[in-house]
Amino acid sequence: MKKRKIIWFCGAQFSDEKIKTTGTWLIAMGNAIADIEDIELYNVTYGNVKSIIQNNTRNITQWIIPINDLKKYHRGSNALVLFVKKLEEEIKPDLIHIWGTENEFGFIVSDAKLKTPVLLDIQGLLFAIVKFYYGGLDLKDLIKCIDIKELLKPKHHPYFIRRSFRKKGKDELKLISKVENISVQSEWVQSVISNVSKTSSIFRTGIMLRKEFYESSAWKRHENNDQINIFTSSSGPIPYKGIHVVLEAITLLKKTYPNIKLNIGGDFQIKKKYGFIRNGYTSWLLKKIKDLGISDSVSWLGMLSSDEIIREMNKASVVVVPSFIETYCLFMAEAMMVGVPTVVSFSGAMPELAEHGKSALYFTPGDHWDCARNIEKIIKNHELADMLSFESRLRAFERNDQDKVLKTQLDIYNKITYM
Repeated sequence: MKKRKIIWFCGAQFSDEKIKTTGTWLIAMGNAIADIEDIELYNVTYGNVKSIIQNNTRNITQWIIPINDLKKYHRGSNALVLFVKKLEEEIKPDLIHIWGTENEFGFIVSDAKLKTPVLLDIQGLLFAIVKFYYGGLDLKDLIKCIDIKELLKPKHHPYFIRRSFRKKGKDELKLISKVENISVQSEWVQSVISNVSKTSSIFRTGIMLRKEFYESSAWKRHENNDQINIFTSSSGPIPYKGIHVVLEAITLLKKTYPNIKLNIGGDFQIKKKYGFIRNGYTSWLLKKIKDLGISDSVSWLGMLSSDEIIREMNKASVVVVPSFIETYCLFMAEAMMVGVPTVVSFSGAMPELAEHGKSALYFTPGDHWDCARNIEKIIKNHELADMLSFESRLRAFERNDQDKVLKTQLDIYNKITYM
């Protein structure tokens, strides 16, 4: 049997260890594809290495390239372009799959001018995020996001990060317009891409969660309302993720529920140590917490493994997803799989993941009053909480079914490689 050879270019590094970074669902998808008998999977990713190294894991051949070689967004170094060309010559792949436009791999592959068919999967969309990047922060808020780090290196301030997103977004648009095959994870993204590229073939794909979420026990409502735990998470200190919205919602709820607790997961540098200078947005959040008088109600959990996320979800009364834009939302999909009642902003692709009033409760993006109101509905109405839990888990199992997601992905590969 001749095996099809597929090269992935993505930000996820395959490893036998459980990781706490973003892109974890790609690990689940990659391992499932690598187990298919007629497929050989190769992966090119990046990491803190000094030169390109080969680091195979299980049955995936993998190369890690130096992250410092990816500094220029729209163009990889000549050495990387030559490396990609050499891979094509030696492996003779049937398909090259690029995961995301927000990293540099798409531009490197484009510059290499390869003969192999290319599939570009859309994850983040920088040019679309620009409009929502500030997450409702006004000028005074942005000024307060200036800390020592931003004074030393202004590029770390939200204003300059947003400006870089705008610049990179223009390159992103050019890349998308060149690619013949594009896969999307939501109808919302499909509507954006269909207006950007009129000639590309667009495929709908799915998301495969980590196995721990499929195996997790279903959330159970907590009978003791004296301690109410609210759980939210963000990949890091990014304004459009809306952590500040939840802080204001908790402030309102604390008046009625003095023992309410907000647990925040994600890569936030709360304690200054080892010479690290804290991000200005994080400093603003900490000051906001103090000014709101909720310091005793907020806990920072740091980066979490899948087991730790599940533990926090099962401990929580409600999960809140306050983002101003998402092209999918893995955190929401994971919460629904566990079955914890979820309050989520009606933005981006998230309205596609659940039905308001049945499998989640939605609030207007940035509206902390509406957010608090929906959280309280779940706290007070036990029947509603139980229904949301049951329906969200049911919907998640149907949408993120492993076999279904894998079949969809393989069908896309078949359509492209056998065109």
